[in-house]
This record gives sequence, C-alpha cells and structure tokens, in this order.
Amino acid sequence: MNRKRHSLEAGYIAERRNHLIPGLVAVKVTIYVAAEQGIDVAGSRYAVVCDAHGTLCGATSMPKARQLMKQPEAFCLQCRELTD
Repeated sequence: MNRKRHSLEAGYIAERRNHLIPGLVAVKVTIYVAAEQGIDVAGSRYAVVCDAHGTLCGATSMPKARQLMKQPEAFCLQCRELTD
C-alpha cells in the first residue's frame, strides 16, 4: 500500500494526515503546485486541499502552505466545526 497516495498526481508536493478526522483510513491534507494540478487559486502558487471535505485554499509561499496543511481548520469550514 502506498502511504503517499497522491504522490503520482500532477503538481504533488506533500501530504499529511488530517488530525481532525478519526478512523482507520488516513484522510489527508495535500499541497500541490496549483497550475500543474489545474487549480485556480486567485494567483497563489500553491493549493492546499482537504481531502475529507473537498475544500481548498491558495498559499503564496511554501511555509504558508505547510502551516495550512498542519491546520486544516484554518481554511476548511467543516474541519473548523469539528474543533468546536
């Protein structure tokens, strides 16, 4: 089984387990180079995607993208509701 299930997708950079989603199946938050993945994020270079809810946001730098990847509740409303 491939732990990095998105690694063969266009523009893939990194993924991390979404700590807000319990269960045996690891649900990920993934960073892509937006243009390579065909995602329009209003001029941002990177797209950060919550796989559990299909929510995404843009980030202009890799440090910002990595921070969002670690805190999906910062951009995903459904994840934010899980923290309430």
